Amino acid sequence: MFRERLKENVTPITYEVWSPKGCEVNRHLEAVSKFKDKLDAVNVPDNPLSTLRVSSVAYAKIVMDHLKIDAIPHINCRDRNLLALQSDILGAHLLGIRNLFIIRGDKPLGRQEKAKGVWEVTSAELCKIVKSLNEGFAYYNERLIKINGKTDFSVGGAIVFDRKNEVKIISKKIEAGFDFFQSQITFNHETVLNFFQEAEKEGLIINKPVLVGLSPQPSEKALNNVLKFLHTKIPEQSLNKLKRSDDFANELIMMCLEIADEVKSALSPRYKIGFHIMPLGCDDLGRKLVEELRR
Repeated sequence: MFRERLKENVTPITYEVWSPKGCEVNRHLEAVSKFKDKLDAVNVPDNPLSTLRVSSVAYAKIVMDHLKIDAIPHINCRDRNLLALQSDILGAHLLGIRNLFIIRGDKPLGRQEKAKGVWEVTSAELCKIVKSLNEGFAYYNERLIKINGKTDFSVGGAIVFDRKNEVKIISKKIEAGFDFFQSQITFNHETVLNFFQEAEKEGLIINKPVLVGLSPQPSEKALNNVLKFLHTKIPEQSLNKLKRSDDFANELIMMCLEIADEVKSALSPRYKIGFHIMPLGCDDLGRKLVEELRR
C-alpha cells in the first residue's frame, strides 16, 4: 500500500494520469501498465483546469482495477458543497480507495468563467473533516454527527515552493492533519531548497513526506505553456541549454534528473523526499523519467 511505502526506506514515486473527457477508458492506462511496477501510486486530478472530465473517484477505481496499484483521486473544494464532498469521500471508501489528495481547485478560466466555484471549505478544513470521518463522524449542519463505521484515509496536500507565505500555509496544513505533500511542477532545485531553508529558519519541522513535482515535456512550446499556466520560471541558463540541444525532450529529462539528485542530496535523510511525475499526457517521456529515477 502507498501509505506503507511512505514509511519504508525507499524513494516514493507517484504518477499523474488525467481521466478521460468522455465515457471511454483513455490510452494512458495501457501506457502506464508497462512501468507500473516502478510506481507507488497513480494520481487522478479532479476536473483539472476547471474542465469537465470523468469523476476522479470513479476513474481512480478503474486505475486500481486495471493496474493493481494504489490510486490517489484528487478532491477539489471548488465544485461541490460540503455535503457532496463528504458523500463522494464516503463513496471512495466503499470502493476501496484509501488515499486522497485534497486541493482548493483551479479558478474557472476561459470558456468556463461563468462556472461558479463553491469553496465552502478550504483544503485544510476538508482535511480535518476527512480525519473526523476516519473517527466515525461527519460534519452536518455545523456539527459533528456519528456515522455507521469509519473511513480509513491517508490525506495528501499541495505544496507550492515559491508561493508567498508557503511556510505558514504548510504549517497550518500539517496541523490540520495532512499525511504527505505533493508539489506543483518545479524546474529549479534551488526553489525547493530555499523553501526548506526558510522553514528551518521559522522553526517548522516538516515531518511528512514531500514528493517534488517533475514534468518532462516534448518541446519548447509545450514547456512554455506549462510555465505560463503555473506562473513560474525556469532558470535562464537551463532554458538556453534546452534551446541549444538537438533533443529537447531528452535534455529536459536529464534536467529533471539533475533536480532530483540535487534535492535528494541536500535534503535526505533529514526529510522524506520523493517525486511526483506529471507528464501531462506524454507517457513515453514519463516512463523514461520514472525508469531513470529508479536506477
